[in-house]
Amino acid sequence: MEKSKIDEVVNIFFNSLKSEENKMLETGITQNESVEFLKQACLVAINDHPEKFEIYCKWFLSGAMYLLEEDDELLDVEEQLRLAR
Repeated sequence: MEKSKIDEVVNIFFNSLKSEENKMLETGITQNESVEFLKQACLVAINDHPEKFEIYCKWFLSGAMYLLEEDDELLDVEEQLRLAR
């Protein structure tokens, strides 16, 4: 997978989760700061484990099909990770 495409998708997804209100959370940081921390953690995990990221992409696709009721069964992500080893 191309890094530039991964970055584009991850950035669009996490940026869409940010709020104009940007409320302060009980943690002492804002919602948008929390989303940004999660985005950065995801990017690090993707860079450190690109093979797992590809499996997760396929699992999310399967999950979307399940949610849209186009598939009757949700794949087990742990099993998918084990099978890839």
